[in-house]
Amino acid sequence: MIENHKGPAIRRLWNRQRDKGMLKSSLDKYLLPFGGLVAAVAAAMLMGMALSAGAQENSAATELFNYPDTVLNGIVSAQFSKPMDECRKLCEARSGCQGFDHSQKDECRLFASVGAGRVSVGSTAATRSLLSNYTDPTNPPLAARLAKLKETDTDGHELFALSMEAFKRGDRSVGMQAINLAMQRGNQDAKLEMAKWYDPRSFAPDRVDAIDSNKAARSYFELALEGNAQANNLLSSLCLDAGDTGSNHANAYENFLRTTYCEGSISP
Repeated sequence: MIENHKGPAIRRLWNRQRDKGMLKSSLDKYLLPFGGLVAAVAAAMLMGMALSAGAQENSAATELFNYPDTVLNGIVSAQFSKPMDECRKLCEARSGCQGFDHSQKDECRLFASVGAGRVSVGSTAATRSLLSNYTDPTNPPLAARLAKLKETDTDGHELFALSMEAFKRGDRSVGMQAINLAMQRGNQDAKLEMAKWYDPRSFAPDRVDAIDSNKAARSYFELALEGNAQANNLLSSLCLDAGDTGSNHANAYENFLRTTYCEGSISP
């Protein structure tokens, strides 16, 4: 009697478990692929957002290369009458604009793609990429300017100017190469500028890795010996700051060679 009583209950329990399993199987069959689709769509959306943001960032950072007395050949995406400055701004603001040209009659054309350029006196063109088999733009890329100045700038004056421009535009690689070459060619302005970067009072963390009061003092010292009055003044004030126990930069002078750079007088 006990077995007969338990039999139906066990069968009912088994049937409930079987139904649950069938329901789960059905749900898995229909929902899992859907969930995979949702995940795929979400991933695609995220990737698209990242690519879009990257494209906008690259577009904003891409310089327009200037070609005077030039018109462009390519696919025109828009054409209207605008002053030259407004024409440029419109192209710069549109990620799909690969260049523009502007005529003396204030005709502005924006290009979705640029094939080539040709001479047209009085017109102005600008492109995001360099034109092939054409004259150089008036503002060639920093790296190209560096390569040229390596061959032509013997006193480092133009290299130093290029370095300052490169740092301003966020190109640390060209900036460091240019200023080091300028120093190697005896440019005092370049040497003084780098000394300031290491100076605790004017440290430039975006240009050198760490404060180095000895590097700064050595450059000031050497320049002062060459008659550079600004370097002499900076060395004197650095020595005073290093000797001040209440200086805000006291920690930077722990290993400072004060007796080497601050004793005696440089002036004859």
